[in-house]
Amino acid sequence: MKPTVILIVDDNPHISKLLTMNLEQSAFTILHAMDGEEGLAKIKTDKPDIVISDVMMPKLDGIAMCQQVRTGSDVPMVPFIFLTSMDSDITQKRGFRMGADQYLIKSEINRDTINGKVNEILKHIRKIEEIRSQNSDTFKSDLGELSFIETLQYLYLQKKTGTLTIVRQFYPEGKIIVRNGEILSATVGDDKDEKALLTISGWKRGTVQFLSDDVSAITPTVKTSTENIILESCRLTA
Repeated sequence: MKPTVILIVDDNPHISKLLTMNLEQSAFTILHAMDGEEGLAKIKTDKPDIVISDVMMPKLDGIAMCQQVRTGSDVPMVPFIFLTSMDSDITQKRGFRMGADQYLIKSEINRDTINGKVNEILKHIRKIEEIRSQNSDTFKSDLGELSFIETLQYLYLQKKTGTLTIVRQFYPEGKIIVRNGEILSATVGDDKDEKALLTISGWKRGTVQFLSDDVSAITPTVKTSTENIILESCRLTA
């Protein structure tokens, strides 16, 4: 099996060395970059499985680097773990808006924590690869394996068009219509659009099925951008 490659982007050599020592003990292959510009170059050439990045760095900060990867690279789904010494809600919101997968305060990090986060992301990577290997017009998943937020992120970043159906036992069926990754409408029981999305975002159990279909006749009724829906869902479930 190919070893997992993790890129650490941090201008502090002590933090970088500490992370490397902990991760190498788990047999991960580690690459390094000193700032966002070097990080972008290594993501392009080496295509790591996971990026662990500081937020505040010279030349290009971690959040701006993540944004460029999400919107202008050939690996837009590569997971990001942000490291920061700032316990700031504003910084976390900015990070989630640009596509962060995990967010850790440096003072709270230890070997068990960082390895736990990495292994959690690897589980999600395997699930996404399984979805990609299925018929491109449809996929099925479980909320216990790929959360509702992660499912929305996948549809958004892959610019999918079609219908997402969410089924939870003893609850009304949820339906979400997307076009090029943007949510057009949502329903679950009597709840509609933003209210329906808020309801579904709290579900931890259930199954999801996506089917590509023609939604050209659907009039958008969700007023909030999908990017902000994902951000708000991350904030509420963090």
